[in-house]
Amino acid sequence: MNKLVHLFKFDIKLLRYLYSFPFVAYALCVLLMLSFGSRSDASFMPYIVVQGIAVPIAGWHLVFLYNSLYEEGARETLIVYYRKVLVIDIIRYALLHAIFISLLVCLTAWINGPDFFTSTLIVHLIMLFIFYQIIGIAVLSAVQSLDIALAIVATYTFMEVATQGTFMPWPHLFIFREPIGDISILLTFLSLGVGILLSAIQLWRKFK
Repeated sequence: MNKLVHLFKFDIKLLRYLYSFPFVAYALCVLLMLSFGSRSDASFMPYIVVQGIAVPIAGWHLVFLYNSLYEEGARETLIVYYRKVLVIDIIRYALLHAIFISLLVCLTAWINGPDFFTSTLIVHLIMLFIFYQIIGIAVLSAVQSLDIALAIVATYTFMEVATQGTFMPWPHLFIFREPIGDISILLTFLSLGVGILLSAIQLWRKFK
């Protein structure tokens, strides 16, 4: 436990104001959900906020932390350390952000009722959370630039959420209406599964 506390304290000192960014985003999500979620014609809005803003933001801590690996002249020095702690970092930040996502899920259930979360939505949210926990750092390890990595992930996420999946024919990672078991839901789960697998392979290749 002391080691985990030490790691988090070190991360806070390293990132400084950037460390608070995801938590500010969570507060914004709460405001959006309370402002628009109670409308009878927008019952799916709270879940869209959770999956479209909170879950993607949950993966940014790791991207910020591992950006130092790709600063000029730092890779040879830091790669040995990051190889040892990559899995630990992913787990500890997944657990940290899972707490906040769970609170937002509870708020969604409070707004829409406990029956809102079907088994399909629960599995979808878990897979989406895992995907966004590793896709950012996987893209960062490929392009080796914080700006480009965030731009790629943020642009795709924004376009998908803003257009509710109409911007591109495929792949889609989000659910914008009540799932009815059609082919689009299957493709969404397929996209998430492939994305998680490819991200894991990329991380293994770069940090093995």
